[in-house]
Amino acid sequence: MTRHPGEGDLALLAGGETGRAQRFWLDRHVRDCAACQAKVAEYHALRSELADSELPDLNWNFLAADMRANIRLGLEAGACVREPRLSRGWNPKLTMAFASLLLLAGSGLVVHDVHPLLNRQKVAASVSATPVLESSRFGVEFRTGANSLMLLNRHGNAGNKTVSAQGDIGTRSVDIESGSVTINAVYLQ
Repeated sequence: MTRHPGEGDLALLAGGETGRAQRFWLDRHVRDCAACQAKVAEYHALRSELADSELPDLNWNFLAADMRANIRLGLEAGACVREPRLSRGWNPKLTMAFASLLLLAGSGLVVHDVHPLLNRQKVAASVSATPVLESSRFGVEFRTGANSLMLLNRHGNAGNKTVSAQGDIGTRSVDIESGSVTINAVYLQ
């Protein structure tokens, strides 16, 4: 019983896209097999027909941006449902980083409450035409001048917040009652 090459190999042979050794063995088989000769001829005709057809006019920049956004969304969704790894011991570096973060957040609250003049400057700066991304306990906000768009979190609780230096802000939360995952991601480009 003769073993026939796969459909993919015959299609590659019809397009001239096989290596030398593979082409030698395929040519040798196809020369003696009428069924495989017919398949190669069919693939060759299909290839010629496709080469003669016109491609639609596509906006490749839009498609590339859309693919990047979908990849980012998929990575965010994967990170949200990934099971956390539990550490087996005390990590002093992580403890110091967390303590520093708490100290920084606490001093920010003190400055916010003590100096109302800083709040006035913040409001004046938010009216500028420079795009601003901001994350709060209510959600993610994008502001440009007097216009703004805010993605609100359910019940004002975010399970996980991420901020990058490239201007990306995202929040991920899981609703305890329904188990549904909400991902808000804003990318400033």
